[in-house]
Amino acid sequence: MQDILIQRYLGNKSVLTSEIIDLVNDLASPGDLIFDAFSGSLAVSAALRAAGFRVACNDINHFSWSFARAFFTSSDLPLIDGVLPNQTSAAWDALIEELTSPYEATFPIDARRTDIFDHYCEEGERSSFVSKRGSEGRRRFFSAENGVLIDRALSRIRYYSLSGRFDEQVRCILTACLSNAVEKISNTQGTFHDFPRDFVDQRSLKRLRIRPPEVDYFKGPICEHIGRAEDSLEFARSVPRHRVLYLDPPYNFRQYTSYYFMLNLFSRYPEIQDLDEFFRKIEFVRGQNMEDDFKSTFCVKDKFIPSLKSLIERSDCEYVVMSYFDGRNHWGQFKSEEADTVGKRLLEEFFCGDTFVSGSFNCVPVTRTNYQSYGGYTAKAVQEFLFVARKAMRSEVSNNLRGHRWTGLNVA
Repeated sequence: MQDILIQRYLGNKSVLTSEIIDLVNDLASPGDLIFDAFSGSLAVSAALRAAGFRVACNDINHFSWSFARAFFTSSDLPLIDGVLPNQTSAAWDALIEELTSPYEATFPIDARRTDIFDHYCEEGERSSFVSKRGSEGRRRFFSAENGVLIDRALSRIRYYSLSGRFDEQVRCILTACLSNAVEKISNTQGTFHDFPRDFVDQRSLKRLRIRPPEVDYFKGPICEHIGRAEDSLEFARSVPRHRVLYLDPPYNFRQYTSYYFMLNLFSRYPEIQDLDEFFRKIEFVRGQNMEDDFKSTFCVKDKFIPSLKSLIERSDCEYVVMSYFDGRNHWGQFKSEEADTVGKRLLEEFFCGDTFVSGSFNCVPVTRTNYQSYGGYTAKAVQEFLFVARKAMRSEVSNNLRGHRWTGLNVA
């Protein structure tokens, strides 16, 4: 189901899922619970489900919850509008087509919102901005045509959700399909933090096309523990005992709720009680309502490792697997040989500390190409590392972890 997920996502691990699954397979068996504590685009969570693992997931981005709620909470394409099971696919096709169609006469006038066109299209009445540095301009995340189509889709999803035509899962499927389509036609270079000022991304000139969900998107064990944009440090307390805690935390100052605020807006749109008030509070060049922002302690250099330790201690897990990218991060803001290695060294020291069983640490290097947002720019080979260790338990003496041991090479 990777093709329905958000792809232009910083740190997306879709290219590493086979290596991650291979490693988890050494630690756990299909049917075991795995906790993806920074699920983001859900690339790893989806791969784990496809491999037969039960998944618990959370991310501070609301859209991550929406995608998980859409596709991880049932094993088949859900029924809509009371249609018969053999008519389900056709009903979904019709519903998806309806989302962006011109309004029918019976659709209420006051439910026809124009928020996206008004605020995020260059032609919109409220798209003007003044940056902190004093530059002026107009937001142009979407073409005028696509702004109108997005508004129609969001207006229908919101109205039908509030009127009871859709249940929560159907609503989330629709917003997920919309977000997937918007990603392909947005005038951005990888995130929604900004838009090109001196050119237009050619992808944004294409007409929005929403694809209906496919049956294969739902295959896998049903997910019973999905965080709704919670702080993972708190959500970890609610996840029952799990075999593996998988971590891909932010390693730098980036607040991902700012980078992906537009996707969060789409997923939250039906929940916002007063949309006029909400949009009166948008700020900055990008036009984000900062009440939706979140300042993660993982995005603060001095708090990163203490936060990591707290998260692991609060998680009732047996093993920890963590992805680490040695690019620009808390310890490598300036390119140098020392900057490239200091973060890895500090994390290795942490994984060899008393949080874990002595001698259980291993580091698996994986080479991949980085994500490049500008067309024609050659992607570079970068080094990713998968850290793995067995968590030290208070009950270690009496608990044999059900006899399961990782057989990989251990590094003291």
